[in-house]
Amino acid sequence: MALSAVGPIIMSLNHLVLALLALSATYVMSIFRSNKRPKSLERERSAHPKIERDPLKDTIHQLQDATLSVRAGKLGTFTLRNMWQLNNPFTSSSSDLQAMYRKNLVRIFHGHNQESWEAVAQAVRMSIQPLIRCSDESIEVNIRDISRHATLVAVLKSLFSIEDVDHDRLQYIGNQIHRLTVGKKQFDAGASSAEDLPADLRNAADRLIQDLRKLFKDVDQSSPLAFQVLSESAETPDSINPLNLLIPAFEAPWRAIFYTLLALLQAHDEGRSDDIKALRDRKGAADFEPRALAVVYESLRLYPPIRRVRRQRRVDIESVQRHPLYWGSNADVWDPTRFLDEDNNIKTSLLRSGAAWMPFAVGSLKCPSANGYSARLVVVIVGEILRHILPEQDGRQGLRWKLQGPEWEAAAPVDGLLRAGREEYGSVKAVIEWSNISAR
Repeated sequence: MALSAVGPIIMSLNHLVLALLALSATYVMSIFRSNKRPKSLERERSAHPKIERDPLKDTIHQLQDATLSVRAGKLGTFTLRNMWQLNNPFTSSSSDLQAMYRKNLVRIFHGHNQESWEAVAQAVRMSIQPLIRCSDESIEVNIRDISRHATLVAVLKSLFSIEDVDHDRLQYIGNQIHRLTVGKKQFDAGASSAEDLPADLRNAADRLIQDLRKLFKDVDQSSPLAFQVLSESAETPDSINPLNLLIPAFEAPWRAIFYTLLALLQAHDEGRSDDIKALRDRKGAADFEPRALAVVYESLRLYPPIRRVRRQRRVDIESVQRHPLYWGSNADVWDPTRFLDEDNNIKTSLLRSGAAWMPFAVGSLKCPSANGYSARLVVVIVGEILRHILPEQDGRQGLRWKLQGPEWEAAAPVDGLLRAGREEYGSVKAVIEWSNISAR
């Protein structure tokens, strides 16, 4: 081969070697950098630890930033409008409507005094007798049924001055509100018009509204504030819908009363006797001692009737109210004394705005009954029920009680957290035994 041909070949080989060396250097540096990066990042992260989100602040932020339009546009609102025909702050974005509701309801709630609470207690006392089965040896009562019935009686008397309603009619109203509330949920995501709802649900809601209109026909004379709320949300006098007030006033409170009774009775016999006596043995209907209120506050903490709400996203009230960060290592334990200070007065710091106790929400959409009325209503109703099913012993043989029913016996939560849900424990009954019980 001629020397003139060998030269270019040698130069090409030199270029190839140089290229390979360059690639090798790049590869080595990439390995070096990849091996060094995790350590440097680890040092950087250790110097600046990740900041965990505060569940309480996040929840309060979501609730405070909520607007009427956000609430009116949430899933389920179309169903409330189309099936229940509701026009209230839960379904409307009108600020005027909300202001009117809040103004008048606050006046109604603040207007309660000793006489009116005694009247509510008397109405409950007279109405629950048919629900309690008594014999010489025992008392039996379905906890869900008596909770729902007593709450409806108390709400009708408290807000509308309606009383002496037939027992069967009360059962019909309470059962229908609950049945339709549960039944509608499966259609909340896709029901944008009345035609999207099953005809049987719409017809049942129509019949209930018509029946309530007959019941409320004289409400303007007995409770002018309540009538004003209903009439101003109606297009015509004939289209007044009592459910605009009755559903929010009834649905959440009856579940609060239901779970308060379950929690008090779940330990069996004398397990929570001090809490029971605090509610049962009050001196009068308007006697709201701190221990009685503390029992209700603890029930509303562990078992908030509204567990989760949707605003911009889902807000988990139940989780915050059971979080160890705010309630300590015993956050899941029933302990009403956590709400009492060393002098047995209520720790108001646990109930203030910004605290982790928020069963009535916070912000501008906070329930207008939150400032005392709802808790006192639970005290009055639960106290009356306990007086009937756990009468004072008066020196006679002690009471023994237990909760029974397939749902209860399957889980047997003697001292643990109860399961939450609208359909839980529906068949559970309290059985109270006492050899001389008929002498009460």
